[in-house]
Amino acid sequence: MESFAPLLRLFQGMTRKGPGSEASTLRALALCPLPENPVIADLGCGSGASALVLARVLQAPVLALDADGTALDDLWALAQAQGLSSRIHPRTGDLADPGIAPESLDLLWSEGAITHLGWAEGLRIWRELLRPGGVMAITDATWFEDDPPGEARRAWAEWYPAMDTEAGSLRTARDLGLKALGHFRLPRRDWWAYFDLVEAQCLKWEGDESLAEVIAARRSERDLYLRTGHSYGYVFHVLQRP
Repeated sequence: MESFAPLLRLFQGMTRKGPGSEASTLRALALCPLPENPVIADLGCGSGASALVLARVLQAPVLALDADGTALDDLWALAQAQGLSSRIHPRTGDLADPGIAPESLDLLWSEGAITHLGWAEGLRIWRELLRPGGVMAITDATWFEDDPPGEARRAWAEWYPAMDTEAGSLRTARDLGLKALGHFRLPRRDWWAYFDLVEAQCLKWEGDESLAEVIAARRSERDLYLRTGHSYGYVFHVLQRP
């Protein structure tokens, strides 16, 4: 994580570290058929915005895994403040090898983290963690247009070269033996709420020269979305292992 140290420092203390919202989390959760007392893991949970919602709504324990220990510190503080510390179980770990027993999960949640593995590779690894009938709810960066603007295409070629269209992502999931229960695009307000959080952090650290480059990059991302966000975004997929 050393190369990400400036970004992690900038983001420390943020309640949400990527586009999303409680409303979108609840909308996806409504698509998930679950047994009583489900076994749940939130992979790449960040500071736990979704993990906390799952623990509160489902009244169930949630394994919250992330590679960033500072994000898990933020999660733990929020869990204590919300009276959810008995249900949140934070753990540092690797998305590619999370140390979860095969076929042990009823619900695998992940918002904005599968990009670190790539859609196909992430689904291939994570589907093995689901029990038969288990579901995964995942957001992934996705093209909304077959011919996006050149500046968006160039930026995402650097950030996430494996990014696919909605149809392509669904086809990959089905090819891996997963049943699509539903999907939807995150609304633009989820993105702007995230950008507002980021800008607050940028203003807080603006005088710190060690963070100047990462602050400029975050503002460039916001400007790119302002100009070309019609062509891409996150899609929430709910998939079931038969």
